[in-house]
Amino acid sequence: MPKYPKGVYVSSNEEKKAIFTVNGMSCSACAGSVEKATKRLAGIKEAVVDLLNNRAQVIFYPSFINEETIRETIEDVGFQATLITEETNDKTSQVCRIRIKGMTCTSCSTTVESALQLIPGVQKARVALATEEAEIQYDPWISTYNQLLESIEDTGFEAILISTGEDRSKILLKVDGVHTDNSMTIIESSLRALPGVEDVDIDPELKKLSVSYKSDIIGQ
Repeated sequence: MPKYPKGVYVSSNEEKKAIFTVNGMSCSACAGSVEKATKRLAGIKEAVVDLLNNRAQVIFYPSFINEETIRETIEDVGFQATLITEETNDKTSQVCRIRIKGMTCTSCSTTVESALQLIPGVQKARVALATEEAEIQYDPWISTYNQLLESIEDTGFEAILISTGEDRSKILLKVDGVHTDNSMTIIESSLRALPGVEDVDIDPELKKLSVSYKSDIIGQ
């Protein structure tokens, strides 16, 4: 949990993210010491250290702490730290699809969806009972797909990874000349059949649809 004085309300809109290069780490113990030291600071919401890429990502509340204090704390542990970028709620994301076995009703899917949404780094989670699938958009710096699988299994269901990938492209289309729901269904089926199309959401009343797809397969 983020640490700040009791009785003080901090909005998630005040969060900032900073990424540091951390030189000198040679093992998981090194990464662990950096992560623990950073998390002890007041005003830190989350800190994740990537040993392989020598990076540390820190989500913090700037009203309580700044990047320089975080950098100095990392160096106090014994490593060289350099701020390489900072963002304001611009989260990197990946999309993970998971098959879920054992769900029998909407209560089951709601339970799984709620559990996924509680995982730090999860930006969006949708569980479809009909297809027995979950689609989760998450920040890979904060959580991993293994954590998503474990969270689902902790609710009592079997979880099977279908795919992971980079954040997808998305377009919104207005369809003219369509007069029946069946016509929209045909359009949806045709789009889903295209290689690279990940998801299609239709608003039949407004005759609009959004298409999520992999631009490296379909193009921009």
